[in-house]
Amino acid sequence: MSLSNKVLHEPSGPFRTSQYEHSSIPTTVKNIFNLKEFLTKRDEWAGTFEGILTRTTPRTDCPVTLPEPVKMREDEANEEAKLTDLQEELVQLGSVLKGDHKESDYPDKLVENKKVNEGAKYVEVAFNKFCDDCEKAKSEGKDDSYIVCDGREVSKTQKPQKALQINCFHAYDIVLGC
Repeated sequence: MSLSNKVLHEPSGPFRTSQYEHSSIPTTVKNIFNLKEFLTKRDEWAGTFEGILTRTTPRTDCPVTLPEPVKMREDEANEEAKLTDLQEELVQLGSVLKGDHKESDYPDKLVENKKVNEGAKYVEVAFNKFCDDCEKAKSEGKDDSYIVCDGREVSKTQKPQKALQINCFHAYDIVLGC
């Protein structure tokens, strides 16, 4: 089957709410190679491409070499520049990982007059603290319902109170996806 000119819609499973997303790749690999376990609940939920990937011969229309990528800018990054809107949002996300979102000056004062190098350092420190907190939670036997940024357990049927709460088992996808 050729995938050219084909539009993919929603998968037919494994769950009624499953979707195609980046977690569909490890799900597909797991199923094709008959691996024992899913990596996370997210890839257990994701739709799989195995029913679509039915080609029995390699494609012959693929380029052998790729062109040299075009530089996006000529100058070096300006580390002393004011944060862009996107960079401000990334710093605010970092504050959630670090726990600073509970401070009274969140979110505006947190990013006010912050420079690119300061924002980058803040996010790096926040992410490292969050990773340390995740490791600590795992070593203490916490499961994936434990909200690291809030420090309390959430039952399987209970929804977290704040939209800003993130648990350590899914935060890597969120932060690294940025």
